[in-house]
Amino acid sequence: VAMSDPRTAMDGFTTPANLLTFSRLLFLPVVIYGLVSGRPWVAVGAMFAAWLTDLLDGRIARLMGQGGSSFGKALDSTIDFALIYCLFIAFYASGRLETWQFAVLYLAMVMILTLQFFLQGTGREGEVATSRLGKPTGALQYFYLLFLVAMEVPAVGELPVIQTIDLVYFTVMALVIVANAVEIAMMLGRMGREPLPPQDGESEA
Repeated sequence: VAMSDPRTAMDGFTTPANLLTFSRLLFLPVVIYGLVSGRPWVAVGAMFAAWLTDLLDGRIARLMGQGGSSFGKALDSTIDFALIYCLFIAFYASGRLETWQFAVLYLAMVMILTLQFFLQGTGREGEVATSRLGKPTGALQYFYLLFLVAMEVPAVGELPVIQTIDLVYFTVMALVIVANAVEIAMMLGRMGREPLPPQDGESEA
């Protein structure tokens, strides 16, 4: 019996695109450090670098003929999830977000996790949890995160018009998050009525 190549298990991870995706986790603590230490340009620089990796990883994967892999999609969505909600928690803990704002963002996080967990045991464990409003909701949150980081710079955050933009943008985002939560709740209701797939050793009737 031929022995398996120990490098094979890492082949799916150690592609340039996936390593670039993973690098966003390295920028996460740098952004948080910039926030809590009063060094806004550190936070802005690290967030800009993380954003660049998000723009480039998919393009590099497609150029190298590795686009569309289920592993790459799952890695990208997982890293983005960790980055977005860890930073929202950091903003709330440092007093940059009101409790009601954080509650809205927390609702988005809980609904995504609930949908993902609900897929377990349904024969769709490898899928990335999504809904029709999932991508717009994620994009709005990502850009709001960029906006919050930019507001850390006094010359930006102290502009009167920025406060108005903040309120309007968050209101729109909150409405989309609530609509997405309702959509996910309906999806969960439909999934709850579906029969479970046969387990190993069981045969379909």
